[in-house]
Amino acid sequence: MKRQPPVGMEETYRSLFAPLMRVALLMTGSNTAAEDAVHDVFVRCADRLDDLDHPPTYLRAAVVNECRAQHRRRQRARRLDAAPAAQLPEELVETLDALDRLTPRRRAAVVLRYFVDIHDDEIAQILGCRPATVRSLIRRALTDLREALQ
Repeated sequence: MKRQPPVGMEETYRSLFAPLMRVALLMTGSNTAAEDAVHDVFVRCADRLDDLDHPPTYLRAAVVNECRAQHRRRQRARRLDAAPAAQLPEELVETLDALDRLTPRRRAAVVLRYFVDIHDDEIAQILGCRPATVRSLIRRALTDLREALQ
């Protein structure tokens, strides 16, 4: 017998898929990898969604962690995904290339601050560090991005 999704799963999926995809795309630089990350997170978290106090926050943290894991796997394999360059405007390709040069923690901090618009305290929770560390990661990332985009 086929297992039924939790009661609010479909509604949660519909409402959070686009914002989570945006985070994942900015973190991975690949539409395919972003979709994989978001889908994997929803599959893994489906049984827990009804028990969570704030599912969007939990799922966002899970997507960031999955993207970081993908980044580590991609670095090990050294496979480059050229698909985004063919599908995206040139300015966005340059931004993704610059983001890809950042360390995973710096990239996560910048994406969460400037593209998801969340505060340092929540970013610190997601990354497992202090808010002061988040500010330092963002400051250093912005310096790196300025150099990369010049």
